[in-house]
Amino acid sequence: MKSSPARWAPWLAAAAGLIVTVLAFYPGYLSFDAADQWQQARHGAYNSLHPPLLAMAWHYLDRVWPGPGGMFAMQATLYWAALALLIARLQASASVRAALVVALGLWPPLFGLLPHLWKDVAMAVLLLLATALLLRDVQRPALRTRIAAWLGLALICALRHNAVLAILSLAGWLVWREMAVRQWPVSTPRKLLVTVLLSAALQWLAGLPARAPSVMPVDSPWSVVALWDIAAVSIAERQLLFPSGLARADVDLALLRERFSPYSNTSLFIDDAFRHSLFVPYSDDERARLRNAWLRLPLDHPRAYVAHRARLSALLLGIHPAALPDRMVLMPGIEPLADNPPISANHSTLNRVLQGRLNALIDTPLFAGWLYLLLSLALAMAAWRRRTQPQARLVLVLLGSACLYTLPLLVIAPSAEFRYLIWLVQATVLAVLLLWFRLASVQSSP
Repeated sequence: MKSSPARWAPWLAAAAGLIVTVLAFYPGYLSFDAADQWQQARHGAYNSLHPPLLAMAWHYLDRVWPGPGGMFAMQATLYWAALALLIARLQASASVRAALVVALGLWPPLFGLLPHLWKDVAMAVLLLLATALLLRDVQRPALRTRIAAWLGLALICALRHNAVLAILSLAGWLVWREMAVRQWPVSTPRKLLVTVLLSAALQWLAGLPARAPSVMPVDSPWSVVALWDIAAVSIAERQLLFPSGLARADVDLALLRERFSPYSNTSLFIDDAFRHSLFVPYSDDERARLRNAWLRLPLDHPRAYVAHRARLSALLLGIHPAALPDRMVLMPGIEPLADNPPISANHSTLNRVLQGRLNALIDTPLFAGWLYLLLSLALAMAAWRRRTQPQARLVLVLLGSACLYTLPLLVIAPSAEFRYLIWLVQATVLAVLLLWFRLASVQSSP
C-alpha cells in the first residue's frame, strides 16, 4: 500500500494550484460573450444563442456569490480537483504525482484559458472530470462511477450546441464497458446502435433547458456564419452573392472589403449592413434562400470557398500566428456590458507576471493547434500498437473525441478563436500522460 504522502500528494498540489489560480486571476475574465451570459444570469432572462444551462446555473450562484467570482471559483476548483482525481489513479511516487498535477494544471494553453468564463472552458473542465471518472472505472469498475460519467456527458452536451460530437466516443466507451463488466454477449452493431441512441438521448436532454419559458429562442444562429462565408466568396469572385434583402442597399464590394475580417465574422455586423437572424427572425423564404445560397457555395464557387475555409483553418490552427491578433487567443480583462455592475479586474503583481508570460507564449507552437493535431496522430498510432491495454484504448477514445469535435470546426467555425481547440489540447496532453504512466493498484488509490 502506498504511503499517505503518495496518496494525498496530487490533492495537495491541486490545492496549491487552485490558490495560485485564485490569487492571480480572481474574479476571472469576462469577454463580451461571458459578460452577456452574466447579464442573462443576473436577470433570469435567457436566449438560445448559447445553450442556457450555464447562465441558468450562474443565476443561482450569483445570488449566493454575486458577480463573476463565484463562477470563476467553481470552474477553477473543478479543474484542479479533476486533475488530482485523474493523477491519483496513476502509479507514481508522491513527488511525481504532485509534479504531474502542477505540470498539467499550469500547461500554458490550458492555464491561460482557465480564467475565461466561457462555456468552452466549462465544457473542457467537465471533459477532464469525465476522463478521470472513466480512468477510475478502468482501475476499479463501479456502476456509480459510470453513472457519474454519464451525468457528466449530459452536462457537457448542455454547454455547447456541437458538444455531442465530443461525447460520442466517450458514450461508446461507457456502453462497451457496461457490456464487458456485465459480460453481456452483445454484437458490435448493437453496441453501436445503443451508443447512437444514448447520445441522441443526451442531446435531447441537453435541449430541454432551452424550452423553458424564460428562454427566448433565437432563429437560425448559423446565419452569421453563412453571411460571413458568402462575404468571403463574394470578395474573391468580385460579385455580391447575398440573397436579396439580406444586405443593405448601399453595400458594395468596397464596403465589403472594408468590413471583412479573415479571422472573425463579428466585424460584418457592427451595424445593419448585413441582416442576420439573431435579433429579428427571418421569414421562411429568407431562411430558405440564405441556406440555399450558403450550401451552394462549395458547388458553385469551390475555389473561393475552399480558399476562405483553408485560410480560416490555417489561422485557427496557428499556422500563421503573426496574422492572428493576440485577443483571438487569450482575452484577459473584463468587458463592461449594459447594466452589469462594474467589476475590478485583477491587477496584482502575480497577475501581471503570469499573464505577461502567457501572452509572450501566444505566438509559439504551445498555442498552435497544428502541433496538437500532429501529436494526437502520433499518439493514436502508439496507442493502437498497445490497444490490448485498457489505458491505450481509452487514449484512442479520447483522441477520437477530440478529433470528432475539432475537425468539423474547419468548416463551421465562425472565427479563429483558440478556445475552440481547448479539448484538442487537453486530450492530447492527457494522452501523453496515460501512455507514459501505468495505473496504480486498487489498494493505492485514495
